[in-house]
Amino acid sequence: MKGLKIACVLLVAFCLFLGGCTKEIEKIVYKSNPGDDGYGTIVGKVLQKDSQAKVIVRQAVIIDSTWIDSTDGTFRIDSLQAGNYEVVIIADHYGTYRVPDVWVNSGAVSYVGEIELSRYPDLIHSHYPDNHEEIVLYWYHGWYGRYSSIRIIINFTEPMDRQSVEEAFSTIPSTEGTFYWSQRIYEPYSRWSGGYSSSSLGGGGYQSAELTTYSHIRSMMYILNQRYCWVDTTYQVILSTAAHDTLGNHLEFPLQFSFSTVESRTTLTSIQTDPEDGAQDVSLRHYMSIFITFPKRMESTSVENAISITPQTEFGEVFLWPEANELKIYTGGPLMADTTYIIRIDSTAKDLDGNPLDEPFQFSFRTEPVRIRKTSPQNGEIYVDRWPKIYIYFNTYMIRSTLPGAFSISPSVEGNFYWDDDDPTKVYFRPQGTSLLLNTKYTVTIDTTVLDLHGTPLKEPYQFSFVTRPE
Repeated sequence: MKGLKIACVLLVAFCLFLGGCTKEIEKIVYKSNPGDDGYGTIVGKVLQKDSQAKVIVRQAVIIDSTWIDSTDGTFRIDSLQAGNYEVVIIADHYGTYRVPDVWVNSGAVSYVGEIELSRYPDLIHSHYPDNHEEIVLYWYHGWYGRYSSIRIIINFTEPMDRQSVEEAFSTIPSTEGTFYWSQRIYEPYSRWSGGYSSSSLGGGGYQSAELTTYSHIRSMMYILNQRYCWVDTTYQVILSTAAHDTLGNHLEFPLQFSFSTVESRTTLTSIQTDPEDGAQDVSLRHYMSIFITFPKRMESTSVENAISITPQTEFGEVFLWPEANELKIYTGGPLMADTTYIIRIDSTAKDLDGNPLDEPFQFSFRTEPVRIRKTSPQNGEIYVDRWPKIYIYFNTYMIRSTLPGAFSISPSVEGNFYWDDDDPTKVYFRPQGTSLLLNTKYTVTIDTTVLDLHGTPLKEPYQFSFVTRPE
């Protein structure tokens, strides 16, 4: 600035010297910014614009406050001296929201962002199940059997007075159960490993100590007695304002949430099938049954009467219910090959509460053709024994009498067929009376005259070759 003033003086002198500058020179005054008076502004927005939230700005004491704009949730507090503040937002039936260490600069606006208030009371951190969540009540867990208990967990932000929480806790429908208050720690332990001893503290240690002092416990689990655990049921959980922490601070408003139970571990919202809808090349050997899993327990007679299968299975259907929501349709044997099946469940099917399906349910799938899965010897194999069993593995059950006429081997060899009693899809041909020639290529062909149990032929001829041992 000093250099600029010197330059101006020299310029004026130069102009006067030339006699060409006659305009009066005005004095330049540099003013501070209009808001640069040692004060600033805090602005922000509360997403719950209908909450009638109050915004408080404080340091050691309350400095100022305002209400959010009910039209858009915004707020603004002006004329705050430069410094750092805590912004506190309170509203009925919402947890208190705090924004610490908000800096206000002189002549500037500090934006604290868009704020979403919590539905939890101040002392509540989280809970399980979540509000409106669906949980699976019955499910299988490996070899340990079936679990059938409902667990409700509430995590707190402060150590709680356990008696007050248990007395303030209730469910609709009314239940009985056991409260568990525990927070485990791990003791240090030494282990011998490779000739040296090492100590460990924390994860990996033995759970040996259980904290029971209020200064540490911030979690509660309530396990319902099994006779109060029902499927297809909505439970409401309530923790009233009688609950308080160890310092006597009560919940500002009750905690309330609900969850529903379902029986199916496969689906919570829709009907699931196996094979899946639209599946292609479905195995004939593995799928002798069609599986349907419902999200609720069903009234079996109404479901069976509502089901139609196209084309009809040759051996008829047998309906089996491993669980009240799981239907197994046994087709009497392997499915028909290279066929599109359409299964339809009419809306007259009902659950155990008498509620019908919202709309008819339909799915379809297409099966694989009749084919040979593999052979032994494999195609292209060499050093094959001269007294081999030539195995053929089909993908479905076959009419055994149709195989000899469809089978040929070149050079020609006489022999017999033997079917496996444990696996009717497996058969082997054994040369009879003579061994195969040394170091010779043999080619086996199975043509399309071989038929499965439904009379469906092999989709295309199958051929493979192998070479015997040279000695």
